[in-house]
Amino acid sequence: MRALRLAIAIFSMSLRRNLAYRTNLLFDGLSNIITNASGLAVLGVIYEVTDTLGGWKRSEAVVLFGTWLIVGGVLWTWIEPNLGWFQNQVVDGRLDDVLLQPVPSILLVSLGTCAPLGLVQVLTGLAVVIVGASALDPAPAALDVLAWCVMLAAAVIFTWASRVALASLTFRAPSFQPEVLYMAVWQLGRYPVTIYRQPIRLALTYVLPMVLISTLPAQALTRGIDAGEAAFAASACLGMVVVANLAWQAGLRRYTSATS
Repeated sequence: MRALRLAIAIFSMSLRRNLAYRTNLLFDGLSNIITNASGLAVLGVIYEVTDTLGGWKRSEAVVLFGTWLIVGGVLWTWIEPNLGWFQNQVVDGRLDDVLLQPVPSILLVSLGTCAPLGLVQVLTGLAVVIVGASALDPAPAALDVLAWCVMLAAAVIFTWASRVALASLTFRAPSFQPEVLYMAVWQLGRYPVTIYRQPIRLALTYVLPMVLISTLPAQALTRGIDAGEAAFAASACLGMVVVANLAWQAGLRRYTSATS
């Protein structure tokens, strides 16, 4: 309950801060919608010349794209607004204030503020998923919807953990900008992983499992999911959380505060 109250307070404060610049908020919201619509338009162009994309039908690819938008919306609402500035905190020694707070530093650094406008992308993605799912034949069963929700939650946790693990490299290489690499790989998740040739497909499945971000959740809704895929998603998600925590603790041991 304490964590929930803290999350609500953070969101409320961030929302009030954004509402102080309503014109920017309006234009940013419209830009967000246009950008997402253009991605959907690209899919429409692709399916004008083919019936399947990597074995995925149009409605299935729409569900996948919508799922990618939802996870991306969470990334841009809660995770990136924090970790995008993490490098400056380490270089300037301003991480001291965070480490003195009575809250786990890994959570405060990665979720200490938010950009409420990112929820526009979450809602847009949800609408896209609903449109795609309504065109599926046969229609998804209730169990498929539940499986999609569980896999979506796993995708969000994996996204958070992988971004924290990458940001932890800043402790060792302060000039390194991990978000550039992360966002480049992130863009590959908007399409089914089956469209990529080896060894890229293998890397996106096991080395940098972006397959967890959108392909597996969308597959759970459109085609169902077997026990092996569920076990893989759970183990990869748990493993990334462990890696993130170990990388964070190792990074803190190398951190030199502003007073050192």
